[in-house]
Amino acid sequence: MLSLLPLALAAAAALPPAVEPAPQSANIACVALLLPTVEGVEDATSVATSVRSSFESYLTGPSLKSVLLEARLASQAAQEANQKECLKILTVTINRKASGGGGNKLGALAHVAGSTAAYIPVPNYGTAAAIGAARGSAEALANVASSTHAKDEITIGYRVTTADGATLLPQKTDKAKAKSDGEDLLTPLIARAADAVAAVVTRK
Repeated sequence: MLSLLPLALAAAAALPPAVEPAPQSANIACVALLLPTVEGVEDATSVATSVRSSFESYLTGPSLKSVLLEARLASQAAQEANQKECLKILTVTINRKASGGGGNKLGALAHVAGSTAAYIPVPNYGTAAAIGAARGSAEALANVASSTHAKDEITIGYRVTTADGATLLPQKTDKAKAKSDGEDLLTPLIARAADAVAAVVTRK
């Protein structure tokens, strides 16, 4: 009776060598997201949550991740960022100036800020939370756009610092004015800001 051992050894030798998975966190940059400061809206907390969720969806990818900070005070946020090992902190401000042509406040968005818009395409990488944030933000920001009137103006300010107070990206501002009712001003502003933030955060 022939032994099966030589055949098993030969089969094992013919198999391709096992590839060890690359470390998942070694090359991934991280940015911690404070809740934005929002002015000129009726429900500032809900709009701020939507804006931060949108930043979270943009700042998530193969080489970049984002972490939400619960702390509201700068000193506490720095401690939380250290605890979560995400030492670059994004601070965002949003200011809406109404034109006076219609309602002068954006409506409450609490019911959509954390919800999921149906079948909105999102990247297949990142956490389920980031994917949910992308969908929820898309619907929430669409509601913001529907409340916008011609000549309304939105200004966004943003900066990136480290947990120990060093400045990585000095304060930047960008603004947009609506040319017509229902124009989406926030999404392009957030996209441009996120692009600038990503470039700084992922810089070696």
